[in-house]
Amino acid sequence: MRSFFKIQFLFLILIFISARLYSQEAENEKPFEAPYLFGSDTLIELSITTNIKELIRDTGKKSKYHQARLSYQLGDSVVSMLVQLKTRGHYRKNKNVCAFPPLRIKFDKASSSYTLFHDQDKLKIVGHCRNNNSRFQQMIFQEYLIYKAYQILTPEGFSVRLARITYKDSAKEVKNLEEYVFFIEDFEKMAKRNGKIPIYKDRIHQNNTMIYEVTRMAVFQFMVGNTDWGVPTLHNIKMIAKTPTSRPVPVPYDFDWASLVNAPYAVPNEKLDIESIHERLYRGYRRTPEELEFVFKEFRMKKESFYSLYQNSDLLTEKEIKRVINYFDEFYDIINNPKLVKRYFIDNSRQVRYK
Repeated sequence: MRSFFKIQFLFLILIFISARLYSQEAENEKPFEAPYLFGSDTLIELSITTNIKELIRDTGKKSKYHQARLSYQLGDSVVSMLVQLKTRGHYRKNKNVCAFPPLRIKFDKASSSYTLFHDQDKLKIVGHCRNNNSRFQQMIFQEYLIYKAYQILTPEGFSVRLARITYKDSAKEVKNLEEYVFFIEDFEKMAKRNGKIPIYKDRIHQNNTMIYEVTRMAVFQFMVGNTDWGVPTLHNIKMIAKTPTSRPVPVPYDFDWASLVNAPYAVPNEKLDIESIHERLYRGYRRTPEELEFVFKEFRMKKESFYSLYQNSDLLTEKEIKRVINYFDEFYDIINNPKLVKRYFIDNSRQVRYK
């Protein structure tokens, strides 16, 4: 009888060991998960081969996609995939403004599977405006860092990824062009990452959005010196919400007209009562001193992080870093002074007009 129980005990041990081995084997056979493009701040080195002249000359309202090949180094191997490029935007499409227009890249799902760009469809590329121009290169870095600064406040903003692209001409008529760019996260993916849905409806008044979030966003725009946005018209603003009937959260993008970027082509809207993009203007609606102070507290809490983002950046020149810090110093002087708060954020704020 003892030998019978001993055999049963050994049999149970064998079953347990087999189950453990099967479990480990199944775990090791999990499908490969490629890294998320916006999950790192590491610089990406890429090359894009296309007919450059045909691409940058196609700046009409009905610009088309152009075939291209994107490649990057992965260890000892080269990852290569077919993509499509087209020009995008409005103002910077003008050849008198930018010699190289902004681009949109479209990925082939099969070609990009298991690469850095897996699960991406179309992405905006924010790139240089004029070739081999140090000022425009600093502009790219400044706009990139504004996106990073906004994410210090909230994850409900667009993620960005910096890259250095070598453009190669498939027609062999243009020399290789190496420039810094950054990719902007897809709108719907940004909404999903935040547990929300995209809202495409316009004509939503600022006061019909999440009040704290819209006020914080407006104060941030004041901090970086950007007046080129509007909530009801969805001008450089996207909306996300928990449900289709929830109050939406406005998410800003496209900061190239901000004072920090300092674009030579940027001028304030003639309807605004300012003469320069460097002149601060709060474009949020009137809030009480208590409501504003609640928002300002968050900016004071995040002050060190904002400053560190720029002071520790190896992208900007010392001159550009100093310019940003001086501009931030002015912002904090304003929000820490009740008289200046009243002047900028209350007396000169926008007001709801009731008929």
